[in-house]
Amino acid sequence: MPADRLFSEIQFVSAITEIAARNAIEIEISSDFDEFRDLRQQQSDRPPLSPIFDPAISDLGPRNAFWIKGSNGKGDIVHTQAMRLNDLTGCSLEEHLHQRRFAYVPPGVAVDADRSSFGAAPASQFITGSVCYHGELWLKGGNNGLRGGGMTAVLPRLALALALLEWSPDYIFGLVPPLAACKGLAAREGYMHLAPGGIIWHPQDGEEAFEEWLVWMSREDLQHVMRFSPLGLYEKLDRKSKKRQVFAERVAVAA
Repeated sequence: MPADRLFSEIQFVSAITEIAARNAIEIEISSDFDEFRDLRQQQSDRPPLSPIFDPAISDLGPRNAFWIKGSNGKGDIVHTQAMRLNDLTGCSLEEHLHQRRFAYVPPGVAVDADRSSFGAAPASQFITGSVCYHGELWLKGGNNGLRGGGMTAVLPRLALALALLEWSPDYIFGLVPPLAACKGLAAREGYMHLAPGGIIWHPQDGEEAFEEWLVWMSREDLQHVMRFSPLGLYEKLDRKSKKRQVFAERVAVAA
């Protein structure tokens, strides 16, 4: 990697950690997924841990995976996300998702994985090579939470940047609910491509099928995203979030 680009990407990561520190968020990064499973089991208000990031089901360690935790000044967990590298040499993403379909099943949902569809999104046919899956992305909501503001754009970019620096994958992909996708969540996180039908799940109880949309980016896409400092986007989103909060408080008082 050219030294100037490496320096730029290091600055990108540094800017994110500085923004987190400004918001009194301590960032920790680990490849100990037994610890991650224990952490997730303590979060009773969230769905269970995704099988793809459960060390009892998936092979996980420093060579192919890491997770990120963000804690506030009180020590409360306010953020998690995880990244896993997959070797899809000679295999399309569609084939990978089908082969490992039980590892990608939405936690807490009874689906018939054998009847489900994994190739409706055209990108599933050409995404191959070294491919990262980005999941377990969560930010605390409610009062003093992180959702809706600038951190929703900053923190996901940290995992993307670290994956690029560590593995330089050919592609990174994720799966998001359609409603979240339509609200622009994928764009906030830094993803440049979005397609319906990433996975179409068929529930076991005969209910209507539901889908997760595929978000993805190539190595070149990510390198392009990292040309732009996250600070400007953070400040714009944070100002907008604070204006909404002030407006909501005024409405509440008036009522």
